[in-house]
Amino acid sequence: MTKEVIKQLEASGFSLSDECDVRPSCFDLVARRDEKLILVKILTNINALSAEDAMALQLVAHFFNATPLIVGQKTGRGNLDPGVVYKRYGVSTIAPSTFQRMISEEVMPREFSQKGGRYVALDGRKLREARLEQNLSSEELARCVQVSARAILAYENNEIEASTEVAERLAQRLERVLETDLMIPIDLLTSPPQDSEIEGFRARIESEWSRQGEPGPDSFDRELEQRVNRFFERLGMKVLWTDRAPFHVAAKEKGPPLISGVGSIKSWALRKRMSILKSVSEIAESDTVIIVEEGEVRENVASLPVIRQLELESIEKPQELKKIIAERSEQV
Repeated sequence: MTKEVIKQLEASGFSLSDECDVRPSCFDLVARRDEKLILVKILTNINALSAEDAMALQLVAHFFNATPLIVGQKTGRGNLDPGVVYKRYGVSTIAPSTFQRMISEEVMPREFSQKGGRYVALDGRKLREARLEQNLSSEELARCVQVSARAILAYENNEIEASTEVAERLAQRLERVLETDLMIPIDLLTSPPQDSEIEGFRARIESEWSRQGEPGPDSFDRELEQRVNRFFERLGMKVLWTDRAPFHVAAKEKGPPLISGVGSIKSWALRKRMSILKSVSEIAESDTVIIVEEGEVRENVASLPVIRQLELESIEKPQELKKIIAERSEQV
């Protein structure tokens, strides 16, 4: 299925990163078309996505101002239906056919699945404007479409969502009377997680780390992690650590984040990440740097600039960091 998703994205004009095949990873591909940046997780069975991966995916997407999206075939109950948006731990999830229509034809799904059934959203503002253009009161429109005036006002104020069956029947009646399409497409490509949601995810992750007695990801040396964290904070940069992405840490002042692998240059795991890091950074339009423990090492490795931990204390401003990265990138 991954090959098919890649083919669909390429055919629709998206630039793609290499497949992020390090494990664990909360996303498999980074895709960009113009200003739209998507982090895509591809699963045969969406139940395979853990709560930790879902939270990490949304945190990373928010940090990069990207859209998190799961493309999956089925759950334990059966196949995902076309044209329907599901949620897996809060992440929008769609079938491959829905994904293909969305990115190639810009046909957005209209139904969403949640507890109690499937629903659609009606455009309350558009409903009210169309009713007023026809010089109809809410009571008169209610009689025409066989619902209560209270229901018409509730739809106009976006106070209720209709089940798919009710909404389609109601929409058909409304559209016959008002001569306009009222069902709202779900634009998944411009719906990154909200700040309030992200703070909730962050709190849950920090709580989990606290229960485990650890301050963060455990794939590398704690002392080095703390030094790198203090370094970025001293530069006034926001920091995101994760053990579920090709990079260990992302940091930003403004604009696209800088992404970094952290650890020993002798580490096989860090070396494996390097080509993926470079690919992800190109699509995300981010800088990349490897921060290593060793006091003696080349200034670039595998086409990526390297900074030794002993150098961190001498860098005082984000501009100095950017200059070092640019100079060492040019030496490749």
